[in-house]
Amino acid sequence: MSGDGSQLSRVSSLIDLHLRPCAAVEVASASREEEKDLLIALSKVLREIRLWTGEEDVSSDSDVEAKSVTGSVDSGEFALGSEEQIFLGKIVGDLMHFLMVHSQHVQHLTGNVLLAISELLCAHGKGWAAFVHLLFVYAELSIGIIQPCSSVTRTRVHEDFYGILESYDLAIKSKLQKANWSTVAGIFRVLRCIWKYLKHDFRDQLVDSYLNSLNSFISHVTWNLLDDGNVVPKCVHMGPQMPKFIFLGYLTQLLSSVVEQVDHEMVQGDSVNGHQLLFSITKLVPSLFLCCLRKEEEHHDARISLYFRHKLLMLMTRLSGQGLEASVLTLWLQLLQKYFQDLMSEQISMLEPVVDDSLEGSPFSASMFEENIQGTNLYHLKRQAIFLFIKCSLRLIFSEEVVDQQCDCLSARPCLSSHPEYCSQKKVLGELYKWLSQNLQHDTHCDSETYMEKCMHFGSSFIRLYAQEDDLLFKVLLEVLSIPIPGSEKFDEVKERIPDSRENTLIHLSNLFNPFNLFHSFLAEIKYDHQVLLDYLISKDTGISCAEYLLRCLRLISESWEAFLQFSYVRSPKEWPSTKERKISQLKVNFRLEPYSTGNFRHGHKLQGAGGKPFDKAKLCLLSLKYSVENLHQKNLFPYNPKVLLRRLTEFQELCFNKGCMGRVGEGRLT
Repeated sequence: MSGDGSQLSRVSSLIDLHLRPCAAVEVASASREEEKDLLIALSKVLREIRLWTGEEDVSSDSDVEAKSVTGSVDSGEFALGSEEQIFLGKIVGDLMHFLMVHSQHVQHLTGNVLLAISELLCAHGKGWAAFVHLLFVYAELSIGIIQPCSSVTRTRVHEDFYGILESYDLAIKSKLQKANWSTVAGIFRVLRCIWKYLKHDFRDQLVDSYLNSLNSFISHVTWNLLDDGNVVPKCVHMGPQMPKFIFLGYLTQLLSSVVEQVDHEMVQGDSVNGHQLLFSITKLVPSLFLCCLRKEEEHHDARISLYFRHKLLMLMTRLSGQGLEASVLTLWLQLLQKYFQDLMSEQISMLEPVVDDSLEGSPFSASMFEENIQGTNLYHLKRQAIFLFIKCSLRLIFSEEVVDQQCDCLSARPCLSSHPEYCSQKKVLGELYKWLSQNLQHDTHCDSETYMEKCMHFGSSFIRLYAQEDDLLFKVLLEVLSIPIPGSEKFDEVKERIPDSRENTLIHLSNLFNPFNLFHSFLAEIKYDHQVLLDYLISKDTGISCAEYLLRCLRLISESWEAFLQFSYVRSPKEWPSTKERKISQLKVNFRLEPYSTGNFRHGHKLQGAGGKPFDKAKLCLLSLKYSVENLHQKNLFPYNPKVLLRRLTEFQELCFNKGCMGRVGEGRLT
């Protein structure tokens, strides 16, 4: 290949050759013949660029590989000369004209041409970052043109990251006079596909420049203009809302995917752009709720509302691992109360587990929307909403950061709650108490004869609710492990910091989420099958979280051996379908956990029922797991270093021997 500007000049010439004759097509009224000619011309351009990309991949692989290991982004490396800027501006500007044509086929094929150019420039090694940044600029300015009804005027000063000059503003705006939401949706379809391409070839320079441009886009768009509640009536005539929802769908998809990848790849490498982008997206969440869910009747279809609820919950779940400030957690609790109250209000113990509730790919497949949309997808939303509600509440209640009485919301709008005291830790504790009370049918008196039984049943039902989604299961179990045990130093500190206006609220919280109750319920749910535990541990999705949960539970067991040993249950007259039964097992035993207590945890309640069976089953499961992990580790087949886990399992085994609890287990396979 010849000089650095050769690719941009070649693409520009190719577009002139095939698409210039179609430039006069009126975007709003293209005839069938014009549409056909345009599709043929776009196909020729696409085919030619893909051929060049194949040649470029072969000729420059080694050069690109060398660049990919040089370190962080150097903006000078990606800067374009004046001639290259002209070619780039002309290419994107010409294709934007066809992206505005009122034809789905033309828009789709134009998007594919833009994708092909991205791949060509990526293989070429120069011009790609400026190309992507320019796409974000076109999307931003398109939104500004579509929403002219605000009295707010802003001057966009484009960062000169890649040689893109401020003078582009007028040139771009002149090309976007007929832009609409379909145009923005088309641009974001391309940007989302580019990100998917980057995920498979995660080069630091390319990803960092992409994140830089995405962060710039988020920071400069006036998001409250997208909320139709802020648009004056004269703007209502500006066309159907569906293309805007399509754009918002692509945007939420992109943000969710970016947050997941940034969390795993970028932040761990201390990427400045990664951290800044996570902050910008977190700040954007309230505006996305207002844009996507403000008026559900505009969606024309309940599927769109369900889709946005799912994507927004997924985005919040992925952001929730970033150590969010108290003001953010408080605002999120308000969002959950406002938009997901219907999902969280139903009693967990009343939910009938759905055997085929697993999610494959998107949880909103077409088969779920034929007539009955109240299917398994709502269980998925319920799990996500309850997980976030519990996580945000516990982080606020047990955080040492003091939450101001007056909410400092990140949204430009007033606080969703009309009561400022909502933002206090005491108010958060009260809201959590109210939700838990609903799940026990308001029987929250610790002296009640049925109270402990209902606590046990709640724990069992809680495990069953999350058993279908392994990643969420371990996330929520790890969260509730943060609840301090009555009598502990942490419990007393929280009790003193948040005077409890309700009797024994914190004790009630600890009873419902007792770690031994949940751990035994978890093992019972998987039929005490150590192979299922092993599958969790070696899974790419659940391995780390499952290992962390087991380690923390094993430490609790070693500290409170009698509580674990004396746990007991009785058979339940009601059969529940197992959600995690392995095919090799034909065991169909189901249990309902009965009331239990220990001196350290239950303040005077006496242990009831015959002890031993749950302990024996748990003991066999955990010791069998120990030998399986040891065997794999000795053969270098375990995917990570399990030494810490093996040490804890060995301590558990020693406790069994020292306490005289091995029984016949030691005479069988385990010796």
